[in-house]
Amino acid sequence: MHMQIILFTLLMNLGLAGQTGDRFTGTVVDSSGAPIADATVRLEASGTTVGELRTADDGRFAFTVAPSGTLRVVVTASGFAVATEIVSDGSRSVQVTLQPAPFYEAVNVTSSRTDVPRADPTVTMTVLSSSELLTSAPVTLDDALKLVPGFTLFRRTSSRTANPTTQGVALRGIGGSAQSRSLVLTDGVPLNDAFGGWVYWNKVPQVAIDRVEVQRGSGSDLYGADAVGGVVQLLTLRPARPTGRALLEGGNLGTGRVSLFGGGRTRGWRYSTGGEWFTIEGYIPVAVEQNPGIAPRGPIDSEVGSTHRSALGSTGYQFEDGWRFDLTANVFSEDRENGSPLSINNTQSRQGAAEAAGGIGGGLLSLRGFGGTQQYQQTFTSVNAARSSETLNRDQHVPTTFGGAGGQWFRQWGRHTLLIGAEGRYIKGSSIETPYSQGRALAIVDAGGTQQLGSVFVQDTVAVSDRLTLVLGAHGDSWHSEAKATAYSKTLGSLNPRVSGSYRVADSGVTVRGSVYHGFRAPTLNELYRSFSSGNTQTRPNEALGPERLTGGDAGVMINRGRASARVTGFWNVLDGAITTVTLSSTPQLIVRQRANADTLHAAGIEFEGDLRLPASFSLGFSSGLVNSRFRGDTTLRDKRVLQVPSYNLGVNLRYSHREWTASSQLRVTGPQFEDDQNLLELRRATVLDLFGSRTVARKISVFVAVENLFDATYDVGRTPILTTGLPRAARVGVLLTVP
Repeated sequence: MHMQIILFTLLMNLGLAGQTGDRFTGTVVDSSGAPIADATVRLEASGTTVGELRTADDGRFAFTVAPSGTLRVVVTASGFAVATEIVSDGSRSVQVTLQPAPFYEAVNVTSSRTDVPRADPTVTMTVLSSSELLTSAPVTLDDALKLVPGFTLFRRTSSRTANPTTQGVALRGIGGSAQSRSLVLTDGVPLNDAFGGWVYWNKVPQVAIDRVEVQRGSGSDLYGADAVGGVVQLLTLRPARPTGRALLEGGNLGTGRVSLFGGGRTRGWRYSTGGEWFTIEGYIPVAVEQNPGIAPRGPIDSEVGSTHRSALGSTGYQFEDGWRFDLTANVFSEDRENGSPLSINNTQSRQGAAEAAGGIGGGLLSLRGFGGTQQYQQTFTSVNAARSSETLNRDQHVPTTFGGAGGQWFRQWGRHTLLIGAEGRYIKGSSIETPYSQGRALAIVDAGGTQQLGSVFVQDTVAVSDRLTLVLGAHGDSWHSEAKATAYSKTLGSLNPRVSGSYRVADSGVTVRGSVYHGFRAPTLNELYRSFSSGNTQTRPNEALGPERLTGGDAGVMINRGRASARVTGFWNVLDGAITTVTLSSTPQLIVRQRANADTLHAAGIEFEGDLRLPASFSLGFSSGLVNSRFRGDTTLRDKRVLQVPSYNLGVNLRYSHREWTASSQLRVTGPQFEDDQNLLELRRATVLDLFGSRTVARKISVFVAVENLFDATYDVGRTPILTTGLPRAARVGVLLTVP
């Protein structure tokens, strides 16, 4: 039988030169009968994949085979549920009809860490496709993700204008720090800054993104220390045929972008490359009118803006025995202006990764290694009370070297799907500061250290029945940190289990699910050794910081009834030893804070997501998150709300797509939140409406117009205690080319 399968595969892939095989054809359509282009069609015989291809523009596909027995056709396409057709012996054609997928049934790889996508009902997952990202008004990925329930950014600022050290992600009330308590990945490689934990959202060209997966709730059982709040994964395009995308756009605020991607597959080789250039002159963030006792905007206040350049490339080879090998590389640089002439920062990074995967021991083994270097530089200044002049007081350089390696093995045994693995990371970084006094450089201060993280993990997914699924997993972590300038050294460990399950209620379209878990996050080198200033606020590091430990759980119900889908989830999280910034002293001229394991953080709330497919090619999406996140320990912070966590967020997304026209609108409402641990500096509610519209003008070419903050609303993004406001109305026009 094994020899028959091998011969069958050769017939498929090599075409038996000199012979004419039977032709097996088919068409992939949606529920209205319209053809679906670029859907992935996989042909299986006796449980073995013997061919895979993409549908043409008319939805058709064709294999040259010599059918023997029953064949199985599996079809996947973005935005649709997976469809499987069993083809009886003798059949030569098939039509596969795809149904729109409820948002929570989209296939993902994040919940299994493997290349095997699946719809996992035991986790709370949101998947955004590239088509959704490219037909929405937000120009940056982090702004687009604000429609995900419970997803918020530190100080609400967009990555196009924010200092990168404030680009932290908060999920489910686990925030209060610019260091993300959520792990952000690109194709399995961390996108979080190795030194500080913040996120460089612009490292990946926009048109190179295939989809984004957001898993809410701790992912520490699979991903370790950095995933205590959740996991966000960017998955790039892997072309199966010649593919190209080009995006060119420009707008007010001095905005311009060129984003390119191209790739394909030749014989066993796969290759792709992409690049992006983006610039924005920006706007003046300091509010015209300030709070009592603070001078209004002055002559020294200037625009916040940025320019970034990114490039990526990958190549890989697929061997005939099923093994594959991939190499990827990414380079990134950016320059930022921070609102006054002498306050700037810039970043340069280089990163590479290698991966090998293939069958062994009846399962799938994958091995990955990555590494790189990064240089971050920032200046800090003091501004006089009248905001008419500024003085340079510090120049800071942060060089970092990092690397990691790991492996995992995945296999199915009957109703069990087993995943086991191990990984390790090494980080070496410094915070090198040159203080200035009256324009003169003083003695250099050099702080920093090294960190090593190692872990092993295991997960078993059990299909107890056709309706009941259970997942049991655990992750063991070891963390070691040493200082370069002191005798500080610390080693700690943590065990992070997770138990989750889901049950589908008869054929009602209702599924109930729940999970309990532990999580763990070690302090970053940034929290241990780097100081910084923002406005009149100075924050000091703390070498004595210990790790944070999470206990949490969630439960919910998912409903799918025809054109309507909905999911409601309740959650609770207890974070012991939560690292936050504690106010040491406060005057109108200077606020001094320090990082500390200040208290125990309690966060509880509810999330709601809904999707309704309306007549006339309209669809309506709704998302909302309510959270009560407070300190509950026996300290002076008790009952204070956790800083930088809004009490609610709400999003409404209306979309229209018919023939050559596409339009979308996004309404985002973010509730009030506090800038500080004492709950004295409030950021008021923010409401923003975005619009997007495009029209196909020629084959594969569309033009579009997008407007963010349509009504030019003024909303708070920071109080340090200087009040700063968010992005004003931003309009742009552009053209998008996609091939094929």
